[in-house]
Amino acid sequence: MSAARLRALRALPGRARAQFRRLRELPVQMRELDRHLSAIDAELHHTLEELGAVRSRLDEVGSTVAKAPDRHAELRDSIHLVARRAALHRTPIRVLFLTHVLGSWDATHPLVEAMQASEDFEPVVASIPRRFRGSPGFSGEEDVHEGLLHHGVAHLRLAADGEQDLLQLVKAIEPDVIFRQSQWDADVPEEFATERLGFARTCLVPYETMNIVHNVPDPRTPNTAVDAPFHRSAWLVFCANELMLRTAVRDGVRAGAQFRVVGHPKADRLRAAVPRWPLSGDRPGRPGRVVWSAHHTIARGWTDFGAFHLMRAEMLEWAADNPDTEFVFMPHPALLPLPDAPESPITRAEFDDWMRAWSALPNTAVLSEAEYGPTLAASDLMVTDGLSMLVEYQLFGKPLLFVEREGHRPFNEIGRRVVRGVHTVHAVDEARRLADKFLSGHPDPLADAQRRNADELFGAGNSAQRVLAVLREEIAREAAGTRSSAS
Repeated sequence: MSAARLRALRALPGRARAQFRRLRELPVQMRELDRHLSAIDAELHHTLEELGAVRSRLDEVGSTVAKAPDRHAELRDSIHLVARRAALHRTPIRVLFLTHVLGSWDATHPLVEAMQASEDFEPVVASIPRRFRGSPGFSGEEDVHEGLLHHGVAHLRLAADGEQDLLQLVKAIEPDVIFRQSQWDADVPEEFATERLGFARTCLVPYETMNIVHNVPDPRTPNTAVDAPFHRSAWLVFCANELMLRTAVRDGVRAGAQFRVVGHPKADRLRAAVPRWPLSGDRPGRPGRVVWSAHHTIARGWTDFGAFHLMRAEMLEWAADNPDTEFVFMPHPALLPLPDAPESPITRAEFDDWMRAWSALPNTAVLSEAEYGPTLAASDLMVTDGLSMLVEYQLFGKPLLFVEREGHRPFNEIGRRVVRGVHTVHAVDEARRLADKFLSGHPDPLADAQRRNADELFGAGNSAQRVLAVLREEIAREAAGTRSSAS
């Protein structure tokens, strides 16, 4: 037998003893493993119970939110407050301009240009849809997009096509400040409503240069011109003059604390408009030029200034009878869809028939361009039923004929001052007689009153830079407050 074999045989008892010891220890190890597995099972059972309790609590929270949306709003507002306080700590400050009406672009464009020329602001323009009374849904984003392209304005498109989460896109932009064009939540998609934009600081340059009437009271506020929900939530609201500020102090729930007097960018842009008339062409001589501005409030229940439905036949007759005078029809953007609304005093067919008859005349046009300043600058006089044009046209120092509809909302203090510069008539034939006089060269006796109105209501100009100065001041003030709190 070899030595190796012999050594292996001698080692067998030792290995056997070791194996026997392991077998004896196995029940102890099995009991220890069993205790360990039991502990894991108990812990798992406890975890499942906790998960069940969490799920039950979440269901309760969901039910509570569904039954008490105010609590949900409180939570959202608190989160928005934290988000706002975390903003304004970078340079440049990112400012988003949500644009739904190209006709109000003159109030926005100067701000965008001023910010583009600055080092401390980064403007971002976005075209969005709108909905006016009579519209079946949201539309118009394509028109805004095309208009911004025409003006050479780089912009994003936030279209409500059902495939985009518009608010998510806005948040992805990470704006510090958001400008909306108007205070009316009903005109924009729900994602851009006041309460949804609270994560950023919101600002407003009103689409109207100033309010000139006593608005219809809202259940929530006596004056929607200065105290709509958007005003109340806004970081800053920019107004044209001290009279508007006084109104905000008197009627606003925040006593006008967020309002700043800066003039109005639209007024500066109108004053600088280069005359351009959409008619004449190769016609000999220089025909008289009349702009007819029509407000949208032809139904009853709002300001009730709109008189298109009362004037349209006589205005068509005036244009047809005077081929040596040119007429440009300038409808308010919200007038165009209104005949589809049930409260409209005219039908869609009546409106469309009239538009065809008007456009068929050789001396008429419809102003489709949103930038109306050049047309106003090139005109000789205006006929209007209100409202904004009663103020804006006085910047041009030309005769302004106001065809007043009976029963409209009364003028406020600013409105009473404004009408000192207009010729008030109550029928188209009165307007025709006055227009003939002015078109024949008769001077306007109200020219001095218009100059005073322009100076007193709009100030010296340079409004866009004044807006930026206010923004810088408020940003610096908040930064100083943050440093003080930290120390």
